[in-house]
Amino acid sequence: MFIELRGVEFVNKGAELMLHAIMQEVKKRIPEAQFVMEAGSRTPNEKLISHGIFRKVKFSKLGWNISPLIDIMPKSAKRSKNLVSENEIHAVLDGSGFAFGDKWGAKKAGERSADHIQKWKKAGKKVILLPQAFGPFEKLDLQSKMKTILENADLVFARDVQSYQFLKEIEDLGNLRQSPDFTNLVLGIKPDNKDEFATKIAIVPNQKMMETPDSEKNAQYPSYLAALIQKLQNAGEKPFFLIHESRKDGEIAQKVNDLLQEKLEVVKEENPLKVKGIIGSCKAVVTSRFHGLVSALAQGVPSLSTGWSHKYQELLKDYDYLEGLCEVSLEEEFLKSKSDLILLESKRESTKEKLSLNSSIQKAKSTKMWDEVCEKLQVS
Repeated sequence: MFIELRGVEFVNKGAELMLHAIMQEVKKRIPEAQFVMEAGSRTPNEKLISHGIFRKVKFSKLGWNISPLIDIMPKSAKRSKNLVSENEIHAVLDGSGFAFGDKWGAKKAGERSADHIQKWKKAGKKVILLPQAFGPFEKLDLQSKMKTILENADLVFARDVQSYQFLKEIEDLGNLRQSPDFTNLVLGIKPDNKDEFATKIAIVPNQKMMETPDSEKNAQYPSYLAALIQKLQNAGEKPFFLIHESRKDGEIAQKVNDLLQEKLEVVKEENPLKVKGIIGSCKAVVTSRFHGLVSALAQGVPSLSTGWSHKYQELLKDYDYLEGLCEVSLEEEFLKSKSDLILLESKRESTKEKLSLNSSIQKAKSTKMWDEVCEKLQVS
């Protein structure tokens, strides 16, 4: 069984964690499953090969589509080149994270799924959108694309209540489900020195916090991080920057360091499983990256988080920990009340207990989701 994966890649650590999670959970239930992806700048062929993933045939030369010529090659010849044709693919799993909503527009929704899904279904493929954030859908052209997706997908999983409602307002055909982010089932790789980060607090910045509709908050974001870090340093803590994705996240870390008298170490780790392991080893986490927050909460690590969309608030609700949500604010009383959540031992210990309990609940929901997905994949 060849399963095409869409919406996952090797640059965004969260997207790569989802890739690991999909392969891990599907293989548990369908050992014969093999995975296929399109090659691109964020999914280079060498990375696909190193992860045991086939490359989907999709080639052009001098503006001409030459894929049909490769399609007629013998299967053995294609496999020797790590290739799988479109007509050999049995199912499509979309793990986009957040790609369907007004922020991304109709064009992206079309490219990712809507412009292909009717062809996929005509070819007999199963199409499942795995748990992710959706919406809002105010734009009419995007609503049309989403209607096409919802009318043709076998299953669509919203990651939170709000996303579920956004979808339900467009179409409710009985294929909608709600299930949490499924990277909670992936184990991180702990640091070689298990005590290296045990007394440290990870600071995980996010470039998208400087790209919101609120230009004043965008400009204030580095100052907010610097003010919060200063509080941690004044309390004798050892914060450090952990870069979860992009070059721009690293540039934010540099901007914040420029505001600090005592500069922070910047840790960059390419392997997302090791990033998750570092987060799980920390005393606490201050994050603006969604999967940085998932990795912390799922491992019972007390956290503070700012967010640029509804998905952060909804995630914290899942763990009964809305108090961990932060505004971009320099107000002294606010910063103290939030920093106390991770500085005061009594609060930190009660938080760890609460997060561990809710983590078990969320993991059980993810397991149930994978059972349903793999059952659907195996129905002929």
